[in-house]
Order: sequence, then C-alpha cells, then structure tokens
Amino acid sequence: MKMTKTLLLGGTGFIGKTLLHKLEQYNSTKVMIHNTDLQTTAQKFKGDILNKKSFFDEIRNDETIINLLGQLTSNESDCIKSNILGGLNLLNSCVDKKIRQIILISSINVYGENLKRSSKETDPLNPVSNYGEIKMITEEMYRYFSEMYGINVTVLRLAGIYGPNGNSGFLTKIVKSIKNKNIIPICYNNGEQQRDMLYIDDAIDCILNTVNSKHDGFNIFNISSGTRYSMNELIAMIERISKEKISVKYSSKIPDEKCIWANNSKAKKLLKFNPKVKIETGLKYMINKFSN
Repeated sequence: MKMTKTLLLGGTGFIGKTLLHKLEQYNSTKVMIHNTDLQTTAQKFKGDILNKKSFFDEIRNDETIINLLGQLTSNESDCIKSNILGGLNLLNSCVDKKIRQIILISSINVYGENLKRSSKETDPLNPVSNYGEIKMITEEMYRYFSEMYGINVTVLRLAGIYGPNGNSGFLTKIVKSIKNKNIIPICYNNGEQQRDMLYIDDAIDCILNTVNSKHDGFNIFNISSGTRYSMNELIAMIERISKEKISVKYSSKIPDEKCIWANNSKAKKLLKFNPKVKIETGLKYMINKFSN
C-alpha cells in the first residue's frame, strides 16, 4: 500500500503505539515525541503541542497530520490544554503550510446519553461527561478552521478501543483481575452501563484507510462496532472464555452515560471500514496476553 507523507502526533499511547508500528513500514512517516524515549524506526523529533515553535518547522508541505493527542486521561487540565490550546497551535501552523489533510481522533462520547438507537454523525451533540464536552469543543474549533481556511479535516469519532496491549480502561482491569486478585474493578450502574467496543486493529485499519483517502472540507465518521454491550454481558463473556470467576465491586452510581453506541454505516461506505474482530475473539486475545 502506498502511503502519503504523514506526521503522527501522539505516538506513545495505546492507539498511537499500535498505529506507529504500522506506519513504520513507510519511510514517509514522522512522529513527534515529548518526554518519552520512544523506540521507533520512523523519523522522530522532540516537540510539544503547547509550544508552536517546537514543531512548526517539522510540518512538511502537502502531508497528512494524524492528531491522537488529548485522549481520555485522569488529568482533566492536561486534556483541555492538549485539545484546545494544542489544537489552536496546530491549526494556526497548518494555515501557513499546504497541508493535505488533518485527521482528528475524537470520541463517540460527544453524543452523550443514547438508550434508543445508535448515534449517527448528523445527530445533535449532548455530551454529559467533561471528556465529551472537551472533544465537542475541539471538533467545532477544527470545523471553523476547515471552513475559514480551506483545511481538509476528517474527524474520526472512536468507540471504546480495547486490545491486548491496553493499559487502562474497564475491560483491561477486568482481564487483569483474573491473574491479579488484588485488582477489584468497580462496576457502575450495577453493571448495566452499555458501551460500544471496537478492537484496536480494526480502529488502526480504518485510520490507515483514512490517510489514503482524500475528503475535501470537513467530514465526520463514527468508527465503532455499531453494537452495545452491558458491563455484565462483557464480564460473563470473559468468565466463559477464561473459565474463571471475576470479582467486581458493584455500585449503583452512574458517573457518566448509561449507554453510548454509534452507527458506523457512513464509515463502511466511504472509508471502506470493515470491523473484522468479534468481541469474543478480541477478549480471547486479551485474556491470552495477560494470562501469559
């Protein structure tokens, strides 16, 4: 597969490391690193999204920028800075350069509560979590720059991404607790919270497809499985696969959405998005990894 010139921002997280491993096959890939000593065969440089001067000269004309920065963390202040302030630095830099396109990694959390049907890209946004609100504001900022300055922006709203190399998230905690009995995950809404989960390799394949497809203007795609699972259903699957009883602490609290899930038909049609890994298979991969 021929790959256009790409600049990856955020190559040290779960999604970023997996994507970079794929991009390393192409000598046209550069990755910006911050403080982590990242081992990669791709070109790399030290930069900070909050310091425009640190990366401006590294942006090459006519390249695609993949922005993975600002994913969900426990530090809300850092999340705001990397999404909003960092986004402004990046977008203002792109105004001065002939950038082919920007791919912004967002989240289906922007939709907020949805118990009736899977969310479509045309649905109004009503996030209930701070993370969803931050991503909604970030998307609108990118939309403004796209319409005002003619930058091609593709927003990928990702579902819950899981896989063997993940180090956070509910599913990871559950699977790790099989071997480490000291890990007691908290299951909110008595395990009835529902989530749309997508295996990491399917998400990465879609990002690569997006890099190699040109979409003019501002475009949004849901990158999801299109199916929702309750926490109790997921726990039951893990118990069945691992043949182990999972210990969880149930809570009636509902700290965020009872249900988030998204319709992926637009991405299937226009991005050739084709999720291949079924939830049971993906969980099996995780269990095998953590068991060994």
